[in-house]
Amino acid sequence: MATAAKVEIASKSIAEETKPFWASQTIWSSVAVIGSSAAGAFLAWRSGDFAAFGAAFTAVLGGLTAIVGRVRAVTPIG
Repeated sequence: MATAAKVEIASKSIAEETKPFWASQTIWSSVAVIGSSAAGAFLAWRSGDFAAFGAAFTAVLGGLTAIVGRVRAVTPIG
């Protein structure tokens, strides 16, 4: 019986195993990073602190890259 259950689980389609994007902790964490970093970049730009702007803008790009990586991921982390 255990083998039949494993075969049934393995035969599920990928669409049945996925979750909606809003259920992903990675997505929400990345959105928080993007929002706070964008605000920091804006304030740094307004104050003329271009070093801080560069750091905050790099963090925005990191948050966007995390979302892209999460959407493209096909194998779970073990």
